[in-house]
Amino acid sequence: DEKEYNNQITSEIRKEIKESRFVVADLTQQRGGVYYEAGYAAGMGKDVIFCCDKADSQNVHFDVAQINTIHWKDAKDLYSKLKERIRETMKE
Repeated sequence: DEKEYNNQITSEIRKEIKESRFVVADLTQQRGGVYYEAGYAAGMGKDVIFCCDKADSQNVHFDVAQINTIHWKDAKDLYSKLKERIRETMKE
């Protein structure tokens, strides 16, 4: 929301994904755009770190339900778990 650009948002998102080492996809509330962006990143061979609020985890789409996902209960829990997952992802 705070970045200035001239492209359409989808083009800008694809550009950012191409330049990224990995992508974090929060599946909370099942927003279709997140699934699109995660799929695009995975198709490009990028690591995708999935996370979802525990209270909404039963709603994760079946296509990604088998992927190791960070289930968090609050912002502090998410921060801690995401920090560790990023650390391990960067080792690969």
